[in-house]
Amino acid sequence: MEINNFSQSSSIIYQELAQKRAELSNVDKKELEKSTQESYDKVNISDNKYDEKDYNRVLDKFKDLDAQTKIHEQTHASGAPTTAPISYSYQIGPDGNLYATGGSVRFETSIPEDKQSANVKLEQLKDASSSVDELSSADAQIARTANLNKLLLQSQDYNQGGSNEN
Repeated sequence: MEINNFSQSSSIIYQELAQKRAELSNVDKKELEKSTQESYDKVNISDNKYDEKDYNRVLDKFKDLDAQTKIHEQTHASGAPTTAPISYSYQIGPDGNLYATGGSVRFETSIPEDKQSANVKLEQLKDASSSVDELSSADAQIARTANLNKLLLQSQDYNQGGSNEN
C-alpha cells in the first residue's frame, strides 16, 4: 500500500511541477511583452531627428512611382481586352499611406478561329503589351508571344496556299 501511495504522490508532485513551469512561462511571456511595449512607448517620433528634405524626397519618390505604375498598367489595359481588373501591389510610404509599386493586367488571350480576327487580336495584344515606354520582362514576353503566334498563323496561310496549288 505504501508503494501505491508513493507513486500517486510522485505523480501529483510532477503534475504540480508542470503546472508551476507553465505559470512561470506565462509570467516570462507577460514580462517580455511588457518590456517590449515599454520600449515602444519610449520611442517618440518628435524626439527623432530626421531631415525634412529626406522625408519629402522619399515621399515624392513614392508618389511618383505610384503615378507611373498606374499609368503604365492603365496603358496596357486600354489596348486589348482584359479578363480581370488591374491588380496592383502596394507599399506603405513614410506618411502611412499605400502607394502602388507594381501591377499587372490579365489580357484575354484566347485566339479566334477566324484567321482575320485572330490576326487583329494578336496585333492588339502585341501593341497593348508594348505600348508603354519602359517594358517589363513580362511585357516583352507577351509581345514576343503574340508576334510569334501571328507569324505562325501567317505561315499556316502560306502552307495552305501552297498545298491548294498542287
